[in-house]
Amino acid sequence: MDGQLDYSKLPVELDRRLAELDTDAAMRPTKLTVADRWDKKAQKGLLARPANDVLHKAEQDTEKQRAFDLLDALSRAGSLPIDAASLHVIIAATHCFDESLINTLVVRNVNPIEKLERSALIVAETVKGVPATELVRSEAYEAISAFSAPALLPPRSEAGEAA
Repeated sequence: MDGQLDYSKLPVELDRRLAELDTDAAMRPTKLTVADRWDKKAQKGLLARPANDVLHKAEQDTEKQRAFDLLDALSRAGSLPIDAASLHVIIAATHCFDESLINTLVVRNVNPIEKLERSALIVAETVKGVPATELVRSEAYEAISAFSAPALLPPRSEAGEAA
């Protein structure tokens, strides 16, 4: 795949990284479900006015199949590359706390922002395939490495580089 990311392996890699680095085990996978009703906006022709339709489950399946058939025809069953296209991948996770926000802050004396920063760094590092040291701005590095993510960000040396 010469340098391309295999998106099908991303959830497994993210789970592995979270198990390794998320000491609170606060991140949980989240399953997204789509609504039973979709709103479709389409034009019959190039100069026609857009029309709005409501699609229910059966119509959604039909429209989805029509879209894949069109893609198949345009790419000649995958033999032609589609260069000017983008792929959007959604991987959802939820950051959970054992206590309410007030109990987390006041009773347990825990800063939830630090926990969220660590989780965000783990996710960003996994998705981008770049070490966390390259993802954090220099002015925030010291605070994040000291409080939020010491396992991801080594302390900087006197020269200003990560040790």
